[in-house]
Amino acid sequence: MKLVDKYILKNALVPLTYCLLAFLMLFVIFDLFSNLSDFIEAGTPFPKILRFYLNLLPSILIFIVPISLLLAVLYGLSSLTRSNELTAMRASGISLYRLMVPIIGIGLSATLIVGIVNETLAPWSAYWTDQFVRAETHDGEISFFVTQNLPFKNPRERRDWIIGEFDRETYDMRRIEVYQEHEGDTGSQRIIASRGQWDGSQWWFFDVTAQELDQRGYPMGAPRTVSMMMMDQFNEQPRDFINVTKDPEFLSSRELLAFKRAHQHISEEALARHSVDLHYRLAMPWTCLVVTLLGLPMGAHTGRKGALRGIILALVLFFSYYVFINLGMAMGKKQIIAPWLSVWTPNLIFLVIGIVMVRHMR
Repeated sequence: MKLVDKYILKNALVPLTYCLLAFLMLFVIFDLFSNLSDFIEAGTPFPKILRFYLNLLPSILIFIVPISLLLAVLYGLSSLTRSNELTAMRASGISLYRLMVPIIGIGLSATLIVGIVNETLAPWSAYWTDQFVRAETHDGEISFFVTQNLPFKNPRERRDWIIGEFDRETYDMRRIEVYQEHEGDTGSQRIIASRGQWDGSQWWFFDVTAQELDQRGYPMGAPRTVSMMMMDQFNEQPRDFINVTKDPEFLSSRELLAFKRAHQHISEEALARHSVDLHYRLAMPWTCLVVTLLGLPMGAHTGRKGALRGIILALVLFFSYYVFINLGMAMGKKQIIAPWLSVWTPNLIFLVIGIVMVRHMR
């Protein structure tokens, strides 16, 4: 890496770090004011509150990284332009586009990191924090964690579950009924159990009755009854059942895709909502690259013409981008436009705007 690249990276990464820390603190303070009364009323100890905010961090990166990145690019480039360092670099024979490569690299790296976090840690972190606040407001009521009459379909394993009660905290089940189709449509097996427990690696059923069924669903022979059975042939995990109870906003793109495949019978409106959320998960990390491209010409312009005008224009474009995203999502969920179009169109429009503005940089 050339010395000039390191210098430009330093000018962008230092303000980016400060912006990230500042927005993190602002977000935590704002959220604390919102939830503090609930925590005090529930008598939540400080270690649990600290754990709550540590778990909250992955889910808010998608919101604070783009704005932090935009402000860091604006500040870094405007300082280089204002001190004529950018002009000196260009005078030495380095093209303006070549000087922008390190900053675009930051935008691409941020897109990759946010995309990975948004797909892995963020959905579960958002769900955990939502459940934590709800549990505190319900004062630890046991019934809050219990989902009644939970259906679950595993098409790959040809297995259908009907669970009378599922505890999302302990993973205990009650009144379980499982239908397992045999290979080649030769019949099925119905398994009924009074309760089930998860031991960390597999399910155990208690008071089990297993009945073989023919192709028409009629019983074949006498049922088999045992007091306890290890269900090592079942590959479902507690998280699979919890995902069925979640709102789409708490699911990763892979989980949303799996949900759509397993629930093709749901209404078109529900399918549209899940499809929009799926594309939102995939599209939002690219906001980091979009705001980087928007910030490049704005930063250079700010350094020459004054800070206020460039910053205002950049922030207007930034918030306009989010207005278009939310408007598109609302139209997609109402089935006015296609789900993919509702989310990806703002990305493409502002990406083109950013590329055009970069090409016209002087």
